[in-house]
Amino acid sequence: MSREFPMNKLPRELLHEIVSHLSQQDRLNCALVSRKWYKVATKIVYRRIYLNDSNVVRSDFMNVAINWTLLNIPSFLNEDESRDIANSKLRALITTFENNEYILNSVEWIRINWDLDSLLQKKILKLLCDKAQALKRLENVTDPSCNDIIASGRYSRDNLTSFDMAPPNSLPELAVPPEFIPNLIDYLDTRISTHLSHMTLFIDPLKLFNYLYHLREKLTIVDLKLHWRREFYAPEYFEESKLRSPELRRLTDVFDVRALKTLTIISWNESLMSREMQMLKEFKDFVHLEDLSLISIKQDIDILVELFENLKNLKRLKMDFLEDYIPETTSPRIFLTILFNCQKLQFIDIRFEGIDTPVINMNGNKFELEQKCHCANCTYAFNEILRAKIFVFPIDYYLTDIQDIAAKDIFKMMRYLSLLPYSKACDCYPSVRTQPMNMNEFVKKMNENLVNYRQHRNQLLKVPREDPNPGINDTWNAADSDPVHTAADSRPVTLQAQTVLPQLTTTQANRDEFEQLDIILSSTILNQRLENKLERLPHDPLTKSDVIHLYHLMIHHFKNTYVTFLKGFPELRFLMLNDIPTIAIEENTERIFHPIFYHDNYESNLGGWTKQPFPNNVSKGTDGDDTVTRRATFI
Repeated sequence: MSREFPMNKLPRELLHEIVSHLSQQDRLNCALVSRKWYKVATKIVYRRIYLNDSNVVRSDFMNVAINWTLLNIPSFLNEDESRDIANSKLRALITTFENNEYILNSVEWIRINWDLDSLLQKKILKLLCDKAQALKRLENVTDPSCNDIIASGRYSRDNLTSFDMAPPNSLPELAVPPEFIPNLIDYLDTRISTHLSHMTLFIDPLKLFNYLYHLREKLTIVDLKLHWRREFYAPEYFEESKLRSPELRRLTDVFDVRALKTLTIISWNESLMSREMQMLKEFKDFVHLEDLSLISIKQDIDILVELFENLKNLKRLKMDFLEDYIPETTSPRIFLTILFNCQKLQFIDIRFEGIDTPVINMNGNKFELEQKCHCANCTYAFNEILRAKIFVFPIDYYLTDIQDIAAKDIFKMMRYLSLLPYSKACDCYPSVRTQPMNMNEFVKKMNENLVNYRQHRNQLLKVPREDPNPGINDTWNAADSDPVHTAADSRPVTLQAQTVLPQLTTTQANRDEFEQLDIILSSTILNQRLENKLERLPHDPLTKSDVIHLYHLMIHHFKNTYVTFLKGFPELRFLMLNDIPTIAIEENTERIFHPIFYHDNYESNLGGWTKQPFPNNVSKGTDGDDTVTRRATFI
């Protein structure tokens, strides 16, 4: 009698459930088992496709965003190389669709990256819209020339539940083509219906539905995404003679309050216009909202406090504020408002430093290190890494040159160099790198920055030519192994002056503003000295293990903040605090946050937080009330 479990005898529904929890590679392997497995696995693999044009970072701790099938792109390629590979894989996917009807009919949802080849985008859209019978949603369609493909597609014209308004151009400052508005009007006439559940707009909804398309009844949109951009449209399309009667005056006249659950606002502007502030005020009426994302917007405290006082049903929140295109921490007033009113939150992505200041801080022109956690791992990281390899000499604590940031503030560089991946939502969307990077290359660049810094301050040690074994410093580059070979992709980093004090990170809407913060070639003299091994660092180089130790130290350092979130949001499962994604898991009957990326057997310092008393003196205060901010720690 066979003792093997009869997997082929499992009902298809149970097999589908099993395969849906596997990784992408495992699903592909399952498709090779048998015809039955092929049918089930293929349906899941091609059901939801994310057409990325850069590397996607995978967790070493858990499977996240496993509902998407991704393009496999190496982690350290320049932008052009990465996009070439993505376009090559997209061509192969198109060929697969052309030759396999079953696979094509498995596609339900596809997200397109607007940096992919435009002709390939149109080709795959044409295939899907005309022949993919299960197609329900297209996301991130940003080419207006695709409107006709979607509107006339055999299946897309009736089956699609999503409406993506493409912008006139990739950038708002470019002139609007004369054919854009007429084409948009035709597209609206064809596509707008009560059947739609997902909508993306690049224009004020009131202008759109008062002038370009006279809305006949409220839209029952479940998921709304608004891009706030300052386009310059021809005024004749918005004359009084074109105005709908009666006029739609509020957002509640356009969208059914009971239906809208997810709202995303992406600002392309440095400041909020009066109409944008008015829209924020009106969204407080959408009390059934469960998912809110505010991306790259100017932080207006009074408006946002009023908004969060009304949105008591929020389950997901993502906020990304900017000040002069520099990421800004969330105001304590806004944070406290969320804390007191949004108790149902399960996912939070926020920048907040109102309780714990950074590990490395600036006081005038001097760097200051603050050690809040004194566990063995954090003490090791402070003594054997920060103080032994970065802040070695007394002069290292002083800011003498703008390039000191690149060499000394390794925590800023984790964000700036994209070691920490970006995601719309780390639990349900892939986490992508916004520039070429992986752990080995990050370590390599940080060591190069240190060498550049110490060379300019005459801190490098000379290596005698006759010394046959000059020491470990000849291998200062990356992951504890290969010797240095300085090249165009191995360069110190230079930062512009305005980025010294704020924490560096990048967000989708302001990505271009940070392209100026780029990598530059080190001097020819320095390259020659290093290659000839005439000088070396006066300490051991940074290693991959060092970076992971510091990453874990950064999480330990924000213990008070993490405890505040654990106590204040009893249903919270995912927290992305200051760009670090974490998940709450149960340890010894307590919820404990663990990092999703670079986990590496992480040990938490949050144990016992449930035994700390809950104070009764937390009260609302003004933005400048440091006492209120400290009381928000709940410890």
